[in-house]
Amino acid sequence: MGSRISTKVLISVGIALMLIFIISPPLWLFVTSFKHPVEIYSETPTLIPHSPTLSNYVSILGGRARIWGVETKLGFSLVTFFKNSVLAALATTFISVIVATCAAFGLARKRMRITMILFMAILIMRGVPRISIAIPLYTFLGQLGLLDTIFALTLTHITIVLPLATFIMYSFFQDLPVELEEAGMVDGATRFGAFLRIIVPLSTPGIAVTAILCFIYSYNEFLYSLIMVSTSKSMTLPVGLGTLVREWGAVWELLSTAGCLAIIPAFVFSLLVQKYIVRGLSLGAIKG
Repeated sequence: MGSRISTKVLISVGIALMLIFIISPPLWLFVTSFKHPVEIYSETPTLIPHSPTLSNYVSILGGRARIWGVETKLGFSLVTFFKNSVLAALATTFISVIVATCAAFGLARKRMRITMILFMAILIMRGVPRISIAIPLYTFLGQLGLLDTIFALTLTHITIVLPLATFIMYSFFQDLPVELEEAGMVDGATRFGAFLRIIVPLSTPGIAVTAILCFIYSYNEFLYSLIMVSTSKSMTLPVGLGTLVREWGAVWELLSTAGCLAIIPAFVFSLLVQKYIVRGLSLGAIKG
């Protein structure tokens, strides 16, 4: 009995330490965004701001801030960066999930040598360093006249997330029995109809997880966004914040504020998709 209690205590302490380790950085980021510069650069750090302020949010959203004691006009629009990042991430997620779902279903159902070769090729593409294909992509998109556009960002982001999305959906479809679609085809549905009406609804948990990962990967992508974009009109949020650091250094009050605002889209998207994950898992548990 005593060993069980000690084991539970150790597990609880381990979980608590893990939560503290995970929550501390975003919590410190959130707290810093409400501090005055004097308090941020003080030798004695404070967890709770002495006089919380919204001036950092007003400054970075309004385009003017006091940097190193000098009133400065910011040469970028954070709202534009947000819009570009969200548009590229949503387009990448939408296209990648559809293509990955169809491709993974075909690979999972057609157990032939060629399908295994294709699946291995997808895994290899997942492991290829992105920088090695960045120049060919840049040249190709440049010849098409697509550089410095959201469309170019979407295409390059798809090359990153599509192999991962296909791998996740392939693993999920392997767990779905073939008899489900065969039963639908016996009832008169075509193979495509059985896929849409039976397989896709049952695949809701896998599709939801894939969508979340695709969105986060695309939303946080930096390398391709830096290479394919040269002006602020198509610049994404990670590249825009990098520009801020390069121009004025580590202005922590602005960086922490922008970081807090940057979390919102991914957090909201995860909350919206989370209910579909829970619903799909619940339906699977009931049917099982």
